[in-house]
Amino acid sequence: MDSYLTTQRSTIFQHVGVMIYVFDVESREMGKDLEYYRDCLEGLRQHSPEAGVFLLVHKMDLVKLRGDVLEKKKKDLEEESKGVGVVVFGTSIYDESLYRVCYYCPASTSPVLTHYLGVVEHSAYPHPKRRRPLKTPNDVCRSMQRNGSNSL
Repeated sequence: MDSYLTTQRSTIFQHVGVMIYVFDVESREMGKDLEYYRDCLEGLRQHSPEAGVFLLVHKMDLVKLRGDVLEKKKKDLEEESKGVGVVVFGTSIYDESLYRVCYYCPASTSPVLTHYLGVVEHSAYPHPKRRRPLKTPNDVCRSMQRNGSNSL
């Protein structure tokens, strides 16, 4: 992977709209994980500086005190990102968190997708007494963070 990220850097990171990077919450090689992350982040800085960066702390179902663990990881990852705006979510395959993040966050950088997701969400909840959908994927991501849904 090291040589691939080096030799193919411009090909991999050119015209990137969103990077979703996944960290295992219980990784035993966090140093190596962070090294790869920093390398990818540098590639984005060079070739796609406007790209959105979403970090998933995955397998949150395996830890106790999920909120505390996620807050610590979030703080550490924001420090590692050195000024790049990142959004950090806790995810698991055992709830909707992974699906929601992977569905909404890439679309948050595309006005066209945002429009179509709004149409789809409106169709999904046409009855006024049903839960009202959020207007944009960015609203969903912010709402998930505000409501603690990102720490499932």
